[in-house]
Amino acid sequence: MNSDPVPPSVPRIPPPPRRNTGGEQLLQPDADKCVLARLRVRWNETLICPSPIKPGDRRKGWFNRRGDQLWTNDGSYKPASPGEEYPVDLDSYPEYGIGWMNESGIRIDMEHRLIPKAPLRSALKQTQPQV
Repeated sequence: MNSDPVPPSVPRIPPPPRRNTGGEQLLQPDADKCVLARLRVRWNETLICPSPIKPGDRRKGWFNRRGDQLWTNDGSYKPASPGEEYPVDLDSYPEYGIGWMNESGIRIDMEHRLIPKAPLRSALKQTQPQV
């Protein structure tokens, strides 16, 4: 009769290494292998990490997502060239008819009023309202 409560199909994970009172870590023989097995990551050569556009490479001026450039304060703009609408570098810009954004990330609406940035989420603990 087997007194082990863990079924044989489940791999046994040894307990974590214990520390001596002096601070040195006493390693058990198989502890390193278990840690390495849990930390393995599968790597695929097709993974691509998108890099942000460098500030020097950003378009200068006021643009919308379609690629139109605001030219004057009365609302005149230069439309995007045919076939070059919605370029990838303007993905985070406001949609056509909503507003404009410049290279510093400042957004304005169609009446040239500043659109405030969304407030950052508070780092403080959110308390539940008392009922």
